Amino acid sequence: MKAIEKIAQAIRKYDSFLITAHVNPEGDSLGSQLAAAHLLKGLGKKFVIVNHDKVPGHYRFLPHADLIRGKSYVKGKHFDSALVLDCPSLARTGDVKTVLKKIDCILNVDHHVSNENFGDVNWVEKNASSAGEMVYRLYKEMNCRITKEAALYLYIAILTDTGSFNYSNTSGATHEIVSELLGYGIEPYDISKRIYGNKTYADIRLLARSLSGLRVVSDGRIAYMTVRRGLFRETGTNPVSCENFINFARSIRGVDVAVFFREDIRDKGVFHVSFRSTKNADVNKIAASFGGGGHKSAAGCTVRGSFEKVKGQVLKRVIDVIG
Repeated sequence: MKAIEKIAQAIRKYDSFLITAHVNPEGDSLGSQLAAAHLLKGLGKKFVIVNHDKVPGHYRFLPHADLIRGKSYVKGKHFDSALVLDCPSLARTGDVKTVLKKIDCILNVDHHVSNENFGDVNWVEKNASSAGEMVYRLYKEMNCRITKEAALYLYIAILTDTGSFNYSNTSGATHEIVSELLGYGIEPYDISKRIYGNKTYADIRLLARSLSGLRVVSDGRIAYMTVRRGLFRETGTNPVSCENFINFARSIRGVDVAVFFREDIRDKGVFHVSFRSTKNADVNKIAASFGGGGHKSAAGCTVRGSFEKVKGQVLKRVIDVIG
């Protein structure tokens, strides 16, 4: 039996579900969770969506985004199963992992090459563009009707995780799926404007300060940017404001690997490091060296220490990998 069939079988078997995804939610994790919830609702199942972090402001336009709750909401509640989406490990669910440990059957649906197969049922498609693309296939597998609302969730999941169809994870199948989703009457321009054209003046000030510190090393093959925690206070912003900053470093001609260092806003000396590659460099291998993971062309990790120490360790590992 194929993995997708096992997931479908489990969904039919159980009646109540906890839905969750990784910390720091973005378009794919949010879209795939809401689309999965829509599918479960159509099947007459009970569900609760619980995330470690709140929905970022520029995604709150999503219908029923208020269904996504914090961990405290599930206190005293029982679930037959958990559906974990777009998450390579239980640790990446943040505080939700303590709830997951009490649930007997975990369904793991993910596309990260670094996925640890932590579920009781695992469906990991490393060549899928997004978790949203996988949930779309689940709709088809279970003969569930895709509504305009579901199409919106799935489109946003795919759009954002493919970098607006610019990343190497975009395939012919991806475009075919998106073509079908557009047929439900969703508006690409409106969606793009809400997600990418909704920056505040403070967000742009933060970007300007980060760009002023952009550096290239290793004969221009590596570019890196940094945001320290004090800069958030100075500009009145938060970590969500940094979304897609790394693409500016990635877009420089001759750069093989872009690196973005973001200091934790609450925990001094903790750095969240993102990697993007433009050619054949395997940044998942780099992130894995520090306990992180992701995809060959996009990955991340968290490293503790002084900034100079962290920067030195990370850039040395990047140089080792790209040769």
